[in-house]
Amino acid sequence: METAVETYLQWALDDKRIQRLRLHGNKDVGDIGNVYFHGQPVCVEVKWTQTMNAPQHMREALVEAGNMDSPYPWVIQKKNGVGLTSTHRLGQQHAYTTVEVLENMLTLSPPALRARIKPEPLGRRKTMRLITLQDFALILNSGLPLGPEEKEW
Repeated sequence: METAVETYLQWALDDKRIQRLRLHGNKDVGDIGNVYFHGQPVCVEVKWTQTMNAPQHMREALVEAGNMDSPYPWVIQKKNGVGLTSTHRLGQQHAYTTVEVLENMLTLSPPALRARIKPEPLGRRKTMRLITLQDFALILNSGLPLGPEEKEW
């Protein structure tokens, strides 16, 4: 799953510097590195678990974002029944963060993109928002088309 997310974000953002990260012991900084939004690092934690334990995974992403001094913690979660074999399927995987983080990122995004993104409340207290990995990539790419212009992944 980590390799699939790495490959998808490399393609979507047309940036081969995006890479899987090695573990940093108790100072882990997420699973995917070299992802940025408006010059700030984005902490990307990747999960493939039987059940979506969003509160626990989000707490982990928040700690790791703190370790890397990132204002943007995100979790990418494997969506049950959706494979990893194509760009389209990868784009349909779950991406979630806190309400505040998503609102801050959308505030810095073009109005047309803000209108397009339709987050779903997530968690018992509804303190997180769920979107697709494709929409997450569009936010990172300021609403510009995903992928390199000259070739298909």
